[in-house]
Amino acid sequence: MESRFRTMSPKALRNRTLESEQRYRTIRKATSVPAPETTTQAAAPHTLIKAVNECRRQIKSAQRQIAILIERNIGLQKTLSEITQREAKIRYLAYHDELTGLPNRSLLLDRFGQAMAQAQRNRKPIALLLLDLNEFKRVNDTLGHTSGDKLLQAVALRLSKVIRGADTACRYGGDEFVIMLPEADNTAFANALIMEIQRRLNEPYIIDRYTIQLGVSVGIAIYPRDGQTLYDLMQQADVAMYQNKDSGNAISIIEQPEQYVDGNGSPNIDNYHHALEHDLSTTKWIDTQT
Repeated sequence: MESRFRTMSPKALRNRTLESEQRYRTIRKATSVPAPETTTQAAAPHTLIKAVNECRRQIKSAQRQIAILIERNIGLQKTLSEITQREAKIRYLAYHDELTGLPNRSLLLDRFGQAMAQAQRNRKPIALLLLDLNEFKRVNDTLGHTSGDKLLQAVALRLSKVIRGADTACRYGGDEFVIMLPEADNTAFANALIMEIQRRLNEPYIIDRYTIQLGVSVGIAIYPRDGQTLYDLMQQADVAMYQNKDSGNAISIIEQPEQYVDGNGSPNIDNYHHALEHDLSTTKWIDTQT
């Protein structure tokens, strides 16, 4: 064999070598065992399942947090609504009388400041009326403070209906009320309103089982003629009111007979007026001053 290789040309020898190497690689490849990749391939599904489970856990956790935040938000909204309502009530009570719902002194002072600035621009006066319910104390002493409060509420309601939209009816304290008339063109208008107020307030009030009729004294002051401040005007109106106080026909309190009260305890007005017109013998006069 050695002599055969010696007789081959260099080119043929090189080709024979290349063929041998190629045949060796083919045999090696056919008989070799592939490298183990099963560990990585087997680990891939397990890792994916673990990642999916982790995502689900995070989603559930986020959903719980969202539910908690929604619940807290609803609670906060409810709390905010309650605070807003309390604030509105406090603000209302700061400027209104709790019993009658009319503006109180603070709101009257605020509106007077606005009316005064407007009066200075338009050169029109402001009329201030001070009202006092004559002998109102007798109602509290005779029927009790609950009936007295109901009477004050009824008076406030009548005052609210008799004034204009731009006017202000205020409960100044106790049984005193103030009406402010901005841009009162003349005193004749204020005097006409005084007469209408007295007429309306002198009409009988039916409180529980009693008919109450009372008088009202009114004093008037004009800005800027009688004063430059609300305090000065109130003093002038108070003096005028006591000068106009009528000692006669101050108050009467009449208990309604049983037959003039319906089944609910409310007065039957038609029957009661009939009694006043035709037969006063059944009427019980509780307290009068005439």
